[in-house]
Amino acid sequence: MEQIVRLTNVSKKFQLFWEELVILKEVNLEVDRNELVLLYGPSGSGKTTLLNLLTGLLHPNEGKIEVAGLYIDLIEDREKADFRSNYLGIVFQENNLVSTLTVKENIILFQELCGFDGEEEEREKKIDKLLKRLKIDNRKDSFPAQLSGGEKKRVAIARALSNDPYILILDEPTGNLDRESADVLCDLINEIFTTTDITVIVSSHDQKMKEIASTIYKIGSQGVVLEEEHLERRKKDDIKYRIISSMETQEEGTGPDDDYTEQEIMNMTEEEIDFIEEEQEN
Repeated sequence: MEQIVRLTNVSKKFQLFWEELVILKEVNLEVDRNELVLLYGPSGSGKTTLLNLLTGLLHPNEGKIEVAGLYIDLIEDREKADFRSNYLGIVFQENNLVSTLTVKENIILFQELCGFDGEEEEREKKIDKLLKRLKIDNRKDSFPAQLSGGEKKRVAIARALSNDPYILILDEPTGNLDRESADVLCDLINEIFTTTDITVIVSSHDQKMKEIASTIYKIGSQGVVLEEEHLERRKKDDIKYRIISSMETQEEGTGPDDDYTEQEIMNMTEEEIDFIEEEQEN
């Protein structure tokens, strides 16, 4: 598979008065295109620092960082800003929504800052599609204060996706949510991953995120260690989401899966999914 992220012997340390704090030491990490990679570890282990290095918000003390073919440790700050606008969608721990703007206006502001130059009708359709996908289309004209914690996070994700990023980066997306809202968000992140070409990199210590990730890197006292790869385990769920995605784009009555609801597809056995795949091929 094609690599989209590569860290080579990356170290990051901070000077706190007379003490030197080593947060990350000689990290080597590779991410293939179209993966859902989880950086898993306890609070304070360096997950956010690693994401900030990937986005160019922090500069490494040592090592090389290559993202989408660009060595971001070698470019100037202005170039890094352009890189983030053109290649990344970033969702921080704090949602950073502008309180005086509606959900739609928050997304439009972000698009303008990223240099959106499309037609207004195109923008409207894109925003409506994103909000529908994240199940908050009824909140388009609401202000942040009117939203729940889970809804705010989904708006932040919709905003990050609105510039068509190559990589979606999420820092502890479920950290401040109740279990029910966290589960909903995990399912939506999984759907984004399985129905698009976007690479997803998430930092979290949420067990549910471990269940949906294709690759897990554990961050702790031993550094950054590849813990699990379970692409095969997720294969059938990927197929289910791709079938659902195809239902959204095909004309009514033209596909073999047109007789099924989204919930029916998600509850299907492997044999039933295999049958639908054979029908699609024919």
